[in-house]
Amino acid sequence: MIPSLLLGSIYGLHYIFHEGSFFSREGGMETIRFFLSDGWYNIKLIFSWELSMLTDFFRTFLLFMLLLLICYLLYFWIFHTKKIFFFLLATVIYITVLDTFTMVDASMAIIRIVVIGFFIVTLLHMLKIQEEEKAIGKRGSSYISSAWMYTLIFMIVIATSVGYAAPKFDPQWEDPVPVFRHYVLGEDLPGFGDGVRRVGYGVDDARLGGGFVQDYSTVFYAEVEGPMYWRGESKYEYTGHGWVSEPVLSNSYSLFLEDEIDYYMYGRSTVVEDRDVRITMEEGVGFNHLFYPGQLHGLNLDSLNYRISGRSGNLPAIEFFTDSVAGKVLAQTEQPDDYVVLMEYELTYGEPSFALNVLKEDGEDPESIRERYLQLPDDLPQRVVDLAEDITAEYDNRYDKVVAVEQYFSGNGFEYETVDVPIPEEGQDYVDQFLFETQRGYCDNYSTAMAVMLRSVGIPTRWVKGFTPGEEVERLSNGRYLYEVSNNNAHSWVEVYFPDAGWVPFEPTQGFTNNVDFHEEEEESTEETTEEETTEPEDREQMDDPDSPFLEEGDDFEGGSGLDRNDQGGFNFSLRESLTWKNFFISLLVIGMVVVVYQKITILQNNYFLLHYRFLGTDERFKSAYRRLLWMLKNEGITREDGETLREYAKRVDRILGTSGMGTLTETYEKVYYGGKVPEGDWKEQSKDWEELVKQLNP
Repeated sequence: MIPSLLLGSIYGLHYIFHEGSFFSREGGMETIRFFLSDGWYNIKLIFSWELSMLTDFFRTFLLFMLLLLICYLLYFWIFHTKKIFFFLLATVIYITVLDTFTMVDASMAIIRIVVIGFFIVTLLHMLKIQEEEKAIGKRGSSYISSAWMYTLIFMIVIATSVGYAAPKFDPQWEDPVPVFRHYVLGEDLPGFGDGVRRVGYGVDDARLGGGFVQDYSTVFYAEVEGPMYWRGESKYEYTGHGWVSEPVLSNSYSLFLEDEIDYYMYGRSTVVEDRDVRITMEEGVGFNHLFYPGQLHGLNLDSLNYRISGRSGNLPAIEFFTDSVAGKVLAQTEQPDDYVVLMEYELTYGEPSFALNVLKEDGEDPESIRERYLQLPDDLPQRVVDLAEDITAEYDNRYDKVVAVEQYFSGNGFEYETVDVPIPEEGQDYVDQFLFETQRGYCDNYSTAMAVMLRSVGIPTRWVKGFTPGEEVERLSNGRYLYEVSNNNAHSWVEVYFPDAGWVPFEPTQGFTNNVDFHEEEEESTEETTEEETTEPEDREQMDDPDSPFLEEGDDFEGGSGLDRNDQGGFNFSLRESLTWKNFFISLLVIGMVVVVYQKITILQNNYFLLHYRFLGTDERFKSAYRRLLWMLKNEGITREDGETLREYAKRVDRILGTSGMGTLTETYEKVYYGGKVPEGDWKEQSKDWEELVKQLNP
């Protein structure tokens, strides 16, 4: 058995790490030789306690060994000790610790373990009852009735379905991880240091970096004509660690935005088409500023619904202030301590379309733009500037340079990563670390790096944050679509200034697609239009952001978080949910197959030995066939009692089964076993009696 398991493990290692067929002349032997040499190397590392140096090949082998050990323990606990509670308890504790203290989402794993564990515990209880019935010689005690089994499956399915579909309370305890690390390890509480953050839209971007925990809860629903990025605000000052921005608020005005917008995104050459959108925040979620796509044009007063934290009853009127630099439209009251939560509103916005020939034209940037949006820290490493110059050196216009930097990350070894993302050390530049050391990160890393590199070659940029389009959940009767936007859609991107076009969005993050429309004016279009310059259709598949860390560690939205929804982009959401239910039904199918096999296992065994001895039975194997018959009788609950002779036992068997063959077989067996008789023709004469007894054991 052990050589077979070892060979199977080596085959698995070959399948994972090597190419070619394992059963070819060279493939298998080469893998075995590598296994021996790599094993010796890693054993020396273990004895020298250099565990971090173990190879992936050997780590995988250790994993296989662990799985084999677990399989043996399961076999031992179920079939020998017939006790499984300790194993289930240890498994549940292990999975819940993973779910609580790591990035693993083990919700469905816990459900599967509980369902399968309940099923096994029940079967083991039935086995115990059967053993008690066998002790008193009860016929048919090895069978579990179909009605009982189907009732068990039905009860498990109903209980699991109700538990899965029923509403759940929000967590009653705070996240234990930061508190544990604070009191045990002395680390700072959330909001300080380099702890793990939770994905979502936050307010403090002064210190970027570090991994984050997924959060699939819904933020808002949007009724819109097509997928659009949802802009929250932009920031302009890069500090070397993150982004900060001083608000520049306009004079307040009441709820009449149509003619008083003093914040403009686009220039005179940009074609803008007016569209409407209705936004409804999830219950318990809210912000004091608007989210909008494109250029904000107006707010429908009749659609406005809001509340003020800490107030009830008649609410005071609110006013809006526009941060003309960040593009952030804030709602406030006359009381500075009031926090307005916008719950529902309808906007009019302009969806832009940018002319490529205009973006490629030279133009002069206003002094106010250059002063604010070319800012860089004095200690920015020179190699960041050198890299930006190398990337853009061969291009002679702003648009091509921007696209070159935007596409640089997709072909130079950069990886999209949300967990193992380091925070720069004190004095280390955030962009420099990403470009030259880690080359892994999420949207903040990519967008900040692009903005800084473009600034270093004289192109004004700003850093923007908000949400990707979300998941399309319904097509409405008015021709619009309902999109669900979750915390997982929080995202950051880059806007680049073009003198005649205004602020143009670009998307450097790997796996995401810029949903902005670019067009070539007909009279100036040429056959040399590059792929990047072609117009992107409005209805193309959107790439939602699965991970973005705007909400700081331990923080939450004002007014609480939304319901827990699993939204990771339209395709990923439906795929994940379908896989979840698929796994659930596969688990039920496997359980059902196990039940059927278990229920028929004795019959299958009896039929196997019936055929085995029918075709392979000989006089020399008479004793073996008789002992096998004793074993099958014992399995059926007809056990030989202590002090009972074989002849007494044979008479009792014939009486229970209504046969006479057991006595004949026993008489011959005693002559062969005790008297030394050489069996000659005995099996041929008595094989029919043997087969008749076996058939009587099968109901």
